[in-house]
Amino acid sequence: MGIFDNIKNKMAAYFINNADERILRVAAELKSPQKISGRIIQNPETMMAKELRDWISAVAIATDREEPQFGMLSDLYQNLLLDNHLSSLIDSRILYCQRSKFKIIDDNGNENEELTFLFERPWFEELIRLILMSRFQGRTLIEIFETNELGELETVDEIPQSHFSVRNKIIVKEEGDTNGWPYADGVLANYYLQIGKDYDLGMLAQMTPAILAKKLGFGAWQDYLDKFGVPPLFITTDRMDSNRLKELYEAGTNFKRNNFMIGQGNEKFEVGNTGGVSSSDTFDLIIERINSELAKRILGGSGLSDEKAYVGSSEIQFRLAKDRFESDKLLVKNILNSKVLPRLVKLSPVYQALEKHYFEWDNQESMTKMEIADLVVKLGQTFEIDPEWVEQETGVPILGLKQSELPSFGGVGGGQKKKP
Repeated sequence: MGIFDNIKNKMAAYFINNADERILRVAAELKSPQKISGRIIQNPETMMAKELRDWISAVAIATDREEPQFGMLSDLYQNLLLDNHLSSLIDSRILYCQRSKFKIIDDNGNENEELTFLFERPWFEELIRLILMSRFQGRTLIEIFETNELGELETVDEIPQSHFSVRNKIIVKEEGDTNGWPYADGVLANYYLQIGKDYDLGMLAQMTPAILAKKLGFGAWQDYLDKFGVPPLFITTDRMDSNRLKELYEAGTNFKRNNFMIGQGNEKFEVGNTGGVSSSDTFDLIIERINSELAKRILGGSGLSDEKAYVGSSEIQFRLAKDRFESDKLLVKNILNSKVLPRLVKLSPVYQALEKHYFEWDNQESMTKMEIADLVVKLGQTFEIDPEWVEQETGVPILGLKQSELPSFGGVGGGQKKKP
């Protein structure tokens, strides 16, 4: 062994003995990957009111190229989602995609029903939600790790935005840590999937000023009701001593709770009026305007969320919204085929057959039973129709055709019963 080998060995021993404990822990875990989402320490959620300056600071910190932090922005987004109208609009985008039919096909476009059935699971619904939430909250990190005793994927989890660094590509145990588990390369790369660009803040960053203005409007409305919603109380007395004035002050303060007062001598108690000012004229307009702006940003128009929308305008608005729905479906399809299916193949032998298959949306329009019945009547005037198919699609048992009926169903004569 030469002098250079001795120096190399001594340097290696030095670095091992003096290495950060967390670095050694991470190195050991890379040999045998374990689920990380359950090991991080999250800060308690706070429901403090947010202001415009919070948005300005959160965006600045999240887009810092030297040391970006998303904790403040994530807290802001959680606060914004308390707005029921905003959450409903986002649900409209996500639920449309979740409720759309899909299939797993081979190279020839033939569906594999067994593989399609493997995706009819709660984890797939959650995966679609997380993928589409990246449009609103920006870059999202998904954990595809946990399987059940059958080898099927049990659940998918989201790594909180405050617990992964897009600059260093690591997941940290506590917010603000500089060391963590690398998720973009190495063994863990097969279990973690980042959706969205590193510094993508999502749609919510652009809508925040309007949402905060709406919250401010609600707060001003509550303040208005507190000051002017209840008629004022006027107390008149000819007593000038301070003790009696204090008694009347306390009585007036407790009047709303007790609903009665007792006076002496010439004392009078009169309830005034609010002046007839309608609070809706003052506050409803700004809230409705902001709701309309949010609907236009998310759905392309307010016709689908406006309770007073006309049928014609709603149909036009749905066409605008459908462009967004189809864009969402295309995003989910591309991510599944390019990112998720390869990870599932490596995750468990159950998904090995996916290696030569692809995810595809089933865009075949489904008809109602009444529409199928009308179609049978129209086509039956010219073509022979299989009665078994009609029975299967409509759920109506068909015993045969009446003698007076003109259409012929698959060669079944009038009054004759089907062969079992």
